[in-house]
Amino acid sequence: MKYLFTFLVLTFSFSAYSQIKVKSERDDKGIITLTYTNNSKMTYTVLLEFPVLLNLSTSSGPRVIAVAYPGKGKLTTLRPVLSTRRTNYSYKYTYVKGNIYGKTKGEPIYLVPVKEGAMVRASSMTHIENVLQPKEEKDEYAGLAFLFDEEVEIVAPRKGIIAAMSMENEGSSEKLDFNRSENFIEIYHEDGKITKIMVLKSGSQKVKLGQEVFPGDVLATSAGENYQHGKHVRMLVYVVVKDEEGSIKNEAIPVKFAVEGQSFFLENYGPFEVTFPEEVITQEMTKKELKSYRKE
Repeated sequence: MKYLFTFLVLTFSFSAYSQIKVKSERDDKGIITLTYTNNSKMTYTVLLEFPVLLNLSTSSGPRVIAVAYPGKGKLTTLRPVLSTRRTNYSYKYTYVKGNIYGKTKGEPIYLVPVKEGAMVRASSMTHIENVLQPKEEKDEYAGLAFLFDEEVEIVAPRKGIIAAMSMENEGSSEKLDFNRSENFIEIYHEDGKITKIMVLKSGSQKVKLGQEVFPGDVLATSAGENYQHGKHVRMLVYVVVKDEEGSIKNEAIPVKFAVEGQSFFLENYGPFEVTFPEEVITQEMTKKELKSYRKE
């Protein structure tokens, strides 16, 4: 049986929410340093563009891509080409969540983000625009939904940092396909990817911003009673990519899940019982973390 879900992928560039603020300073040698302030727990990729760059050089021409970690730091430096000539510049910037330069030693395997032992079904999601009779159908990957019959605990599918969350929506409407105000928790991973878990019960979070979590740690409680497809949780993994024009954006990607003793990309699959293989739980642990886990 095929289950159809809709999902809207939103990309935030520049800043309706102003998480990243950039400023420039010039020293007595004419060297200009652009720095950032990031007051969130999320890491961002920043694209700096210089419409005006007179007698100044950057590390990569009129466009510079840099990473803004939580806190404060340097993005790039502009240096005079000829010290005897005047300089001038202007800049603008956009940013998206994640680290475009993030790397991992191998391809991580994800847990199904539902309490171990639960029976679930996996269903591929489609973009909400496809349901609204578009001129052209969007076929980009849009994540997965995991369906179940009873309210369950939702868990971290992979090691990371709780970087963002919104858990205040009570969800009073009925028979929904999609809700722009869905409760969600986002986990930032060391390879720059971000996992977004959606359709969570209001106020049920068991984690806080900045907290490190490991695969299987409880995040919150499921919701979905007011959706026409019933109780479920939605999961999306996305990365930062550069498009043909040189701009940056977030792009959803499929990932491999640990299911029934194997690891593979899920589409419409199940029902199956959720399991938490130890090798997946420990795959990204440090030696110290692994030692502590063994003792516990």
